[in-house]
Amino acid sequence: MGIEEIMAKLDKKTRDRVEAASNRNIEKLELASIGLNKALLGGVGMGRQTLVWGNKSAGKSSMCLQTIGLAQKQGKVCAWIDSESSFDPIWAEKLGVDTAQLIVSPAKDIDSWTQTICELMKHGVDAIVADSISSLIPSTYFDKGEELKEGLEGTKQIGTMSKELGIAVNKFNFMNKNTALVLISQARNKFNTYGAQLQPMGGEAMKFYSSTVIKLWSSASEREQITAEFSRGDKIISKPVGRPVNFTVEFNKIGPPNQMGAYDFYYAGDHVGVDQIGEIADLAEKSDIIRKSGAWYYYNEEKFQGRQKMVSWLRDNPIISEQISQEVLKNA
Repeated sequence: MGIEEIMAKLDKKTRDRVEAASNRNIEKLELASIGLNKALLGGVGMGRQTLVWGNKSAGKSSMCLQTIGLAQKQGKVCAWIDSESSFDPIWAEKLGVDTAQLIVSPAKDIDSWTQTICELMKHGVDAIVADSISSLIPSTYFDKGEELKEGLEGTKQIGTMSKELGIAVNKFNFMNKNTALVLISQARNKFNTYGAQLQPMGGEAMKFYSSTVIKLWSSASEREQITAEFSRGDKIISKPVGRPVNFTVEFNKIGPPNQMGAYDFYYAGDHVGVDQIGEIADLAEKSDIIRKSGAWYYYNEEKFQGRQKMVSWLRDNPIISEQISQEVLKNA
């Protein structure tokens, strides 16, 4: 008996719940990092949950804001859950976000946070970023109603936050039809017999229900910063404008896991956010699209001394940059 015959014999309710596997198509949301998109074979899944975690200097929120800006340009409706009260519309606009077309919610307790995300998914929001699960407050902090408890003595219930977040992500899994849900988490220390181990906050359910887990890591130390020179009258001064960020795709159900890479993130200067042009140059070199010999870079008939001159030329030639970018992603 073939699949068509079996499908025809099913009752209507069951038939509405099943389909041929060949009909399933995974749509992906492109991230701000071209290197991450290459590692993820196109981006993070629509209709799926993605966990982005790492240390506080890794630009997790900014990378996600830049991603939202790119998604809006494709006509997608996006939302930002600002549990940390850290959303800055001016910074968001610098990263390419159309704040007039962005839904923002200040939900801070797990219950209202869960309800808000479920409602947004129910009504067709394409991408939701929750920043961050680490700052959410569990129900034990509240008396009956919505009043916070005066003291903290009644909030000491072990595992409450992880338990409530586990229920929340279970609801998201049920409600999510085609929304790219990105949950941001800070790193925390987990102590075991081998010492301290860094892991995302939110408990094991947060990782279990995530189709993709991405770790971003960077250093805030002064010597690790990217610097640039600026004119101040008759003086030339050097000041930090960015930092390198390392990424690891720790887990991935819709592509290869254990992929690693890096990009430059700029927080000051003419170009802020993930430096996609720098990524294009580095990835093209690795793919032998751009050749490097000593300090010289070669692309077709063009040649440049030093990476910076190569990147500047690509920045001034966006059509060529896009062509190289597509070639790089094709070689994924």
